[in-house]
Amino acid sequence: MDVDDRNSASNSPVQSVNSYRSSQDGERLLRNVKGRQFAAKNESYLFPSDENEFNRLKKNHLIHLLKLGKLYVEKERVQLVMAPVEGDTKRILDLGTGSGCWAIGMANEFSHAEVVGVDLAPDPSVIPRAPINCRFEFDDINLGLEHFYDMFDIVHCRELSHGISDFPWLITEAAKCLKPGGMILVADCDCTLLNEHHEVQAPALGSGGPGESWLARALFEWNNVVKLCGCSVEFRLMGYELMHLCPLLDDAGERFHMIPIGPWQRGQTWDEIQRNHIMGRLMRETHVELISSMEIMFSTHGFPRSLIQRFKDGTKQELNDLSLHLYEKWVYSYAMRNNVPHDAIIRN
Repeated sequence: MDVDDRNSASNSPVQSVNSYRSSQDGERLLRNVKGRQFAAKNESYLFPSDENEFNRLKKNHLIHLLKLGKLYVEKERVQLVMAPVEGDTKRILDLGTGSGCWAIGMANEFSHAEVVGVDLAPDPSVIPRAPINCRFEFDDINLGLEHFYDMFDIVHCRELSHGISDFPWLITEAAKCLKPGGMILVADCDCTLLNEHHEVQAPALGSGGPGESWLARALFEWNNVVKLCGCSVEFRLMGYELMHLCPLLDDAGERFHMIPIGPWQRGQTWDEIQRNHIMGRLMRETHVELISSMEIMFSTHGFPRSLIQRFKDGTKQELNDLSLHLYEKWVYSYAMRNNVPHDAIIRN
């Protein structure tokens, strides 16, 4: 059985007609725009779906592993939810799986569980290394997840708000996919950067000036474009509030982490110094690559070529010379599925 067949021949009840087979699906899932590949199923998602972007997402995944020390927050709760139960197949759903690293990691950690990663265009390079209990499906989550209702013990979303038209709806839709007693995990970052004093970093205006950041400016402009395209990024840091309001969820909570962009932050122990240095270097690399991934989006939305180049050059310079000490704030939200029937909730 070849790799593609393996991912389409599962007997799992969560199997759908959209299992990803790279040899057949690559061309119809992707469109080429100025030399980069983008998802063809949803033109409002503005990031590429190509090798360069997937490599950036893999670095992002490593950053989260270093910061959390695990694949998830609330270690004891997650492991209790995922503890084997005779007669009950444990299942994990990763929405917006991207590089697939989180799904594969969970499949390796919980080898008794079935793991499904869903994305507009999954990374084809992950399929050969996916364990037998992990598969990938392509779909536009905005169209609904009815085929997954009541099936999963864990539902995970990371950095999904910039591809979702109704993020409050998504939280409820994800909750409907959980079995009673299951757990939802949502992570997203604040595109408003902070300085080393945890104050809002001033963006570069005009030609830029001392203490102003071109990275902060680029992220500000990107956030506005994404809003214009219909994505509900204004809810990206409201996971806890949305879970608290969802009738299907109880015991909502959240964790905050400040991650340095660039290897400027020290630490109190040698291990902490090393970890901060590695995270900082990875954050610097991913943010330089992030602005490159935004280049076509800025161009197609009317930004002057000279300004786009300033975003790229200014970001690279300030992160390489460490003239600015920047933080990115990450919010990790979670909640538990209660026993309220999912059909008691109707979308407005």
